[in-house]
Amino acid sequence: MKPTLLDCTLRDGGNQNDWQFTATDVRTIVSTLDAARVDVIEVGYRGGSGSRASATAGPSANCSPEYLAALPDVSHAELAVMVVPTVCPVGAMDDLPDSPVSMVRIAAYPWNIDAVPAYVRAVRALGLKAGVNLMAVSYTTEEQLAEVAAVVASERPDVFYIADSFGALTPDDVRRRVGLLAERLPVPLGIHAHNNLGLAAANALAGLDAGVSWLDASLCAMARGAGNLATEQAAAFLTAWPRYDTHVDLPLVCEAAEYVAEQVLPRPMTVRRAEIAAGINDHHFYFQDRIEKISARHGLDPWAVGHRIGAARPRKVLDETVEDVCRELAGRTAGTEHTTGGNA
Repeated sequence: MKPTLLDCTLRDGGNQNDWQFTATDVRTIVSTLDAARVDVIEVGYRGGSGSRASATAGPSANCSPEYLAALPDVSHAELAVMVVPTVCPVGAMDDLPDSPVSMVRIAAYPWNIDAVPAYVRAVRALGLKAGVNLMAVSYTTEEQLAEVAAVVASERPDVFYIADSFGALTPDDVRRRVGLLAERLPVPLGIHAHNNLGLAAANALAGLDAGVSWLDASLCAMARGAGNLATEQAAAFLTAWPRYDTHVDLPLVCEAAEYVAEQVLPRPMTVRRAEIAAGINDHHFYFQDRIEKISARHGLDPWAVGHRIGAARPRKVLDETVEDVCRELAGRTAGTEHTTGGNA
């Protein structure tokens, strides 16, 4: 088996540094990964991130024509951008055929997957490859995932990814979801794994066992929260394991990772309480700071609040969501105390 390795440092890694990659950073990362024969390099978003708006975001948050034109030439890797339909109109992709980009990945949540077929058609009409990333896959039941597969199957993208956006999945969860999709989608499958529970590599391997053939990764795991599967670690296990056939040059991938660690990352990637809490409670990492602050104001256990938020499967990261849960839990606690006092 020869998996396709896609590095998304310049796109997903921007959540760590506000997409403030310098021209030297971009040139070094792209050139080194290309020399290492990484299959696909995702160079950023076209039109912005759907989950983290920023007025100060750097160039890879939008991938302007000027940014794309300045990318170094590649001899092995394909270059890709990601679009999020809720923030990037279809017409905003029209100039991409004049750029070095050959692939567009369309990222959508289960609740707005209906927008995806039109974007796949538009990308194909531009002569480019189309990938689809289903974000927040942990929020789907088997029935809902089957419905998503039916929508996506209408246009058959070049690859369909499940994204464990909140780092909540276990290897068993991955196998079940990939198995279901493999039965319903006659296209290559991929996995984008987050490391909140320390399972990014294990989940990637479970995906490969179940039928995945594309892996997302980022150098030094650079991404929001606990980060992704690390590109250098993915290259390492693909190289070390005889069952996988890879042409990736591991020493060169490690060279790129060392550059990111020393020159790019604003702080080392960590998996601490906040990252683990977001994963175990199955909610967006950007909720966690809000949960800690608002729970403290209400005198509530942030773990209990986070659990209720994940169970509610919110579609947006809002303070109001946390406030509502805290008011509900505080009211329930007060009611329990009142009942207990009355029975004393």
